[in-house]
Amino acid sequence: MQKFDVLILGSGLSGSSLSLCLQASGLRTCMVDPKKHPRFAIGESTIPNTSKLYKLMSIKYGVPELAVLSSFDNLIAAVDTCGMKNNFGFVYHEPGGIADRAHQFPLSEIVETESHLFRADVDHWLALRAVDYGAVLLEGVGTRHFEITDEGVLFEGDEGTRISAEYVVDAGGRGSPVADALGLRTTEGLITESKSIFTHMTGVTPFDDITAITAPRQWHTGTLHHVFEGGWMWVIPFDNSDKSSSPLCSVGITWRIDDGDESPERDPAQAFADFLQTYPEIGKQFEDARNARDWISAGRLQYSSRRTVGDRWCLTSNAAGFIDPLFSRGMQNTAVVVDRLAERLIDRFRGGFTPETFDDIEQMQASLIKENDFLVGNAFRSFTDYELWNAWFRVWQVNQVTGTMRTESRLRQVIAAAEARGEDTSPLLRMDAAPGAGLDGFIDAFYEKSGQIMDAYWRKEMSRDAAVAEFGKLFADADFVPPSFGLTDMSQPYFDIDIDKVAAAVAWARRARPGIRELYLNGLPASES
Repeated sequence: MQKFDVLILGSGLSGSSLSLCLQASGLRTCMVDPKKHPRFAIGESTIPNTSKLYKLMSIKYGVPELAVLSSFDNLIAAVDTCGMKNNFGFVYHEPGGIADRAHQFPLSEIVETESHLFRADVDHWLALRAVDYGAVLLEGVGTRHFEITDEGVLFEGDEGTRISAEYVVDAGGRGSPVADALGLRTTEGLITESKSIFTHMTGVTPFDDITAITAPRQWHTGTLHHVFEGGWMWVIPFDNSDKSSSPLCSVGITWRIDDGDESPERDPAQAFADFLQTYPEIGKQFEDARNARDWISAGRLQYSSRRTVGDRWCLTSNAAGFIDPLFSRGMQNTAVVVDRLAERLIDRFRGGFTPETFDDIEQMQASLIKENDFLVGNAFRSFTDYELWNAWFRVWQVNQVTGTMRTESRLRQVIAAAEARGEDTSPLLRMDAAPGAGLDGFIDAFYEKSGQIMDAYWRKEMSRDAAVAEFGKLFADADFVPPSFGLTDMSQPYFDIDIDKVAAAVAWARRARPGIRELYLNGLPASES
């Protein structure tokens, strides 16, 4: 019987990040995983909020290894099989047609360059760094028996390993042992319904080589989303930088479930071929492509949990729930929860562990899932018409930009606290509000109204033209977005936010109403000058 402070089920991004934070703070952790590294995983595209959160945690818990995930240059130096990401790209397609409508959000000087994580290598690298900090990693160990009692947690592996711990964190994803043992899974209340096929390929032609659509950045240097009525497709290259040694590209399609059939596609290769025949312009990208691994076909992707915390346990990230890869929010939500849970556990173990249900984490995870479901589910609805998608794209961008501003503000607080104390002792600073958790207080009405418009359209209580007009009114009244960014201008498809636009946003923010003023002045780097 081996005894630890915290048992972590899973050694992927969530489990290894948490283990690093806890080990650096003096807690003893053991990661148990039924699979062995390196192993295939998706959830590969970062967003600015994610990178800033990992930089924040690296300072807050004194773990510089976590900062590797905060920028492409840092990452490629440690794991050379990853790709770069300097834009979000969305191209709208209709069956048999040539696409000529698109959106692109280049990542400007206000953020560091994002990345495409080749998760097999990144997860493995991160797990080994946790081992460097003293964590125990048990790979290829399934669960034979699992029990949570008033006295602690007992685990027995299928090969005989026996572990006891004061607390267990389930970072095991969809196949969560704790969720299964406690009967926590549910799909109630979720509006998103989609299923997917995905794989890794070689020989994928850059979209720039086959399209006449010009944009501020090359499509191949970012995360490309092919959007169509009924769903979307991702193209995430790992081979788009001279610094990367990978020839691979992540490819997947998610479809809205309209017919009630939640089962996986029986023949994903044929489903992919049929899709390319329907959208021949996309098909040009894959004329020379070859599968690097077998297709994976997943039935309904969405689920949540009736509870995510107890006195001695917590579900994190995809163990707590999942919506859809659209908008790349999975790793952001992982980082948010890991940060808060690490802080709570370190505090709880000081002076001797006593069980506690972390209600704030319960509320946070429910809020994160609800928010993602709201954004993604309504995006699927908007895909039925380009003008509706053109509107919803802006709702998502407002959410992303305001979330990034909040995280940047928190990051500055942590840096200032570290400098003031002259040390990296963790946790340096307690945060009362998590980035991206719930809808922002001063823009609740904006989100509520946008959801009402989409609901009315989806229930056929409002025409397409009326819905688009209502979105136009909503954006015209939005006084909390810097005009220089152009996010609420429905005639603008590209948002290249350069230094001049950031400076204009700072000048605007200084005259904005309270709440809005602080959000941007604390979040925009140019505000320091």
